Amino acid sequence: MAKNYNALADDIVKGLGGADNIIKIFHCATRVRTQLLNKDQADLDALKRNPDILGVVESAGGVQVVVGNDVAKVYDIIINKFDIKENIAGSEKLSAPSGDKTEKQGVLSMFLNVLSAIIGPAIPLIMCSGLISAILVIMTKLGLSTEGTTYTIIKMFGNAALYFLPVFLAYTSAKKFGCDIMMSVFFGVIFISPTLIGFTSLGGPVHLFGLPVKAVDYSSTVIPVIFTIWVFKYVERFVEKIIPAAIKFVFKPLLCVIIMMPVMLCVTGPVGSYLGDALLSVMGAVNSAAPWATVLVIGSLAPLLVLTGMHLALIPLVMTMFSTVGYDNMLFTAFIGMNFSQFGVALACLFKTKNKNLRTLASSCAITSFLAGVTEPTLYGICVRMKRPLIATWIACVVNAVFCAIFSIKVFNFGAPSFFTMPIFMNPDGSMNNFYFAVAAVVITIAVSFAATWILGFDDSVYGEETAAS
Repeated sequence: MAKNYNALADDIVKGLGGADNIIKIFHCATRVRTQLLNKDQADLDALKRNPDILGVVESAGGVQVVVGNDVAKVYDIIINKFDIKENIAGSEKLSAPSGDKTEKQGVLSMFLNVLSAIIGPAIPLIMCSGLISAILVIMTKLGLSTEGTTYTIIKMFGNAALYFLPVFLAYTSAKKFGCDIMMSVFFGVIFISPTLIGFTSLGGPVHLFGLPVKAVDYSSTVIPVIFTIWVFKYVERFVEKIIPAAIKFVFKPLLCVIIMMPVMLCVTGPVGSYLGDALLSVMGAVNSAAPWATVLVIGSLAPLLVLTGMHLALIPLVMTMFSTVGYDNMLFTAFIGMNFSQFGVALACLFKTKNKNLRTLASSCAITSFLAGVTEPTLYGICVRMKRPLIATWIACVVNAVFCAIFSIKVFNFGAPSFFTMPIFMNPDGSMNNFYFAVAAVVITIAVSFAATWILGFDDSVYGEETAAS
């Protein structure tokens, strides 16, 4: 039966306490992500009881409503019907001291909320470019010459999203922080200016009015541009106060650029770069001492990371690894277990249950997780609701993590593991061992999750009493 998207949108807004209670709203692959003025006004239990809602998560400083693959349709209706816009005044109120416990956020929650809003919109495009690069590896194995212009053009598209990442994140950061979008994009472009990147080849110090400028290639970086636009928010507010309205059109951007020039090149950019270098050094040291440790830890925690949205906190580190060492052996490797275990779980439920509602849900979830690597429909729609499939998921994730640690499996292009993104495991040097081990990890994960779900069983009565014809 087709969903009534208008009714679902109404239910979500009502459950969140009404349109006036929603400060910020956006969506990812399966979730409507919101930040509320007052969580006490929301009726989260009513949202959880809604059969068209797969789950509700209080995480990352807000409320996430798990809708599934139809999230874009529901989101568009909410935006158009209720005309919800980011309420900057509301945001300030949210962070102001008060007696309302819902207004107090931990540093980690605030950090995750920022990452969700800023990095989330760019991830599909980054995955697209990563997949193009992976396909290019296949094309070269099939005979495409690396010397021709066809190879060069396709490679350009494959590298573009990561190379121009500071520009994309400048835009999303401006949206998140509520500052001028065009000026923010301008600063993002400066970070990847050929002149600035060219300073790295000078072999000596670079100065701006005597101030040291760190010569670094900021392409593919995350932290420097986010930090810069966050500081720019306060610079812009200061300039707004001191520039007369009559000359603001021209002199506001001029004064902002003059102030931000030394700030971004001498402070925020270098500090963000040093933070990224520090993270990479720590993970590099761990990988050198115990290469199995990181994937084993992340793999074992994968279900918890997705449930809470904390996997987003690892994205900046993964970006840094791709731009420096050229691969990721932590997050996406561990998520072979997370993504394909949901296919095994859904498949076991599909074959074992006699409940028509669960069978319909499981068939949809199996296709989504296997082909696209989107796990939330299975995780919230099946695992969380019936509990024991969540245990089966965890078992499969641990088994995959152990296997990947033993065989040092790596991902060479940005992308969530799925059937269509398997080329991300192909080594650009032409060797195929890593790809074969990744395929083996997929097969093992599906087999373990299917068997664990079947053996542990599940209570499908939560989906009603409707049974399928035998």
